[in-house]
This record gives sequence, C-alpha cells and structure tokens, in this order.
Amino acid sequence: MMGPVPKAHAAHRLAAALGLAATVFLVSGCGGEGGMPAAPPRVGDAVPDLTFALLEGDSLALPELTGRPALINLWATWCPPCRAEIPFLQSLHEEYGPQGLRVVGISEDNAGALDQVHDFLGDAGVTYENVLDPRSEAMDAFRLLGLPATYLVDAEGRIALVRAGPVSEADQEFLDTIEALVAGS
Repeated sequence: MMGPVPKAHAAHRLAAALGLAATVFLVSGCGGEGGMPAAPPRVGDAVPDLTFALLEGDSLALPELTGRPALINLWATWCPPCRAEIPFLQSLHEEYGPQGLRVVGISEDNAGALDQVHDFLGDAGVTYENVLDPRSEAMDAFRLLGLPATYLVDAEGRIALVRAGPVSEADQEFLDTIEALVAGS
C-alpha cells in the first residue's frame, strides 16, 4: 500500500502539468488558419503590409520601403536591451543613411507613452524615422514574442536578414549584410 504523496512531489507534478498546459495554450493560441502555427516572415519574404503614422507626422507603409535598403527595428522604451542598442542604430543611420540605408524604428509602446517615446528619442539624439505601434500590429505581423528585433530589407522590399535580440557592432554578418545591401542599391 502506498502512503501519502510527499508535498514536494505533488508540487513538481503540478508545476509540470501547468507548464504543459501553458505550452499547449501558447502553441494553439499562436496558430494561423486551421490551427497550424503561423510562421514568422523569413529571409526572402516581403515585409508585412502595415502602415503607421510617423512621429514626425507623415505616414509610412512598410511595403513602400522599396528602391533602397532599409533597417526596421522593433523596440520599446520599457525594454533595456532596446534602449541600449539605440545609439548603435543611430550610428548606422549616420554612416549608411547617406549611402541609401533607410533606418526605421517601430516603438511598441502604448499610445499613452507617446511623450515618453518622444523624450527618449530626443535625449538619445535619434534622427532616424520612428513610428508608434500601440496595438502591436508589427509584433503580430512579424510573429514576435520579444523585443528588440531587427530586419534588414533589400531594395525590393524583401527581408534580407533577421535578428532577434539586440544588434551590435560585434555582429559581423549583420554589418556585412548592410554593406552588401548598400552596395547593391
């Protein structure tokens, strides 16, 4: 005859069951048509068809990022790695912007944080284009679970390189791809 189950074993079983349930929920919740998981855009795919209002007032449609290469960075003021990579992105804008690279930031902050986004960008000396995405449409379209995320896009509007997490000058493939995109534009 078996005795009572020790509390530690019961707690481990409960944690495992909850973890399994959460995994099933997340996988089924992220599915596309027919319950199959929707794949994020990959290298060679066109950028998602999204339009945003630029913080400066005009509008920006991602599919219209054609004719020259682009860097699209999804970020937020509440994200420390995002904030840390902003100076590097600004340096890329300063170095490669005159050679044709268009740098665009998509802030995933909520609509109530507009002043905070403006203040942060001003304090950081950011001069590249930024939009606010308060409904997280870009995160949904790119199928992102975290920030930051950066996409290099060729002159035809197709994704050339994807980076989940912060980018830096230590990422030689990232820098080489920018060089190749700029040289080809």
